[in-house]
Formats: sequence, C-alpha cells, structure tokens
Amino acid sequence: MSETGLPAWDEDLTARERVREIATTLTEPRSVERVREQAGVSAWQTAKDELEMLTEFGQLQAIEGDDGHTKYAPNYQQRYFEELAALINDHTRSELREEIATIQDRIDDWKTTFGVNDQHELEASLAADQSAEAIRERNRVLRRWERAADNQRLLRQALQLYDDARSVHPTQLGDTTHPGDGSVSVSE
Repeated sequence: MSETGLPAWDEDLTARERVREIATTLTEPRSVERVREQAGVSAWQTAKDELEMLTEFGQLQAIEGDDGHTKYAPNYQQRYFEELAALINDHTRSELREEIATIQDRIDDWKTTFGVNDQHELEASLAADQSAEAIRERNRVLRRWERAADNQRLLRQALQLYDDARSVHPTQLGDTTHPGDGSVSVSE
C-alpha cells in the first residue's frame, strides 16, 4: 500500500515487469541506473538485461549518451506505427474523417480568435507588446495547436493507409460488413 492507502502501482509486479513498465513509458533517453531506480529494482543486471531485451524487440533504442554510456530511448517509429494501427483497427473511416473535421474546427477558431492564418503567425505574435497573461494564453494555444496539427496528420495518414491495413487484418472491428457506428473521439 502507498501512503494514500491505495495499492502501489508496482505492488504485484516482478522486478522485470517494473523495468518494462518504466521503460515503455520513457519520453527521453535514460540510463540503466535511472530506470533501475525508478523501477525499484535492486539488481542492476536485471534492469540491463530487460532493457536490452526491449531493445532487441524494437520497443526501445539504445543510444550512446554524452557520458559515453548506453542510454535507452523510446522507439518513436514503432510508437507511431502502433498509434496508426490502433486508429485503423478501432475506428471507422467515417469516425476518422469526423475527428479531422473537429480538429480543423478548433484550429479555425484559434485563427479567428487571434487573427492569424497559421500557427507560425501565432508564434510570431508572441513578440508583440502584450500582457504576461496574453502571452501565456497564446503559448498554451500554440502548444495545443501543435498537438492538434500532429493529431490531424496522424489521422490523415491513418485514412490513407486504412484500406490497405484493413485488408491485411480485416476483422479487427468484428463484423466488417457493419463496422462500428458509435462516435469515438480520437484526439488529445
């Protein structure tokens, strides 16, 4: 149990499972020692072996750190393809198209609100003489706009690959003659 009385996240996990949990959620390169500490694993070799196995299976990348020691980083390419596959397998073409439109509505609202044509103009407007709060708000919107544009690109890519990917694994949604008819949000 944790201090809050709730079960600890790692309570029922083995040392190797804890290393995998930490390693598969990495957002930047980490050393064996850092992963070992975060996973609460006493044996350095256990953490190293598990990280090497995840690297061998393509879930992580081994890179040389500034200090000359190996660090382990996310395999962004694999994560990207997994996200594409999830979008294709879990949503209909119609849902993907609708989500693209929803994101575009949000982007259009930001364009109108801030009187800009694109996110680069919004970023350039940060240099204008404005209050600190106005600058913070534009920064928040800029980060959301960048995420929205990334999501929109991912959704468009999923639509482009949809038929080819579904032909390889056509039963992912169950009955392919009547794919899901609910509206599912796939953004943020």
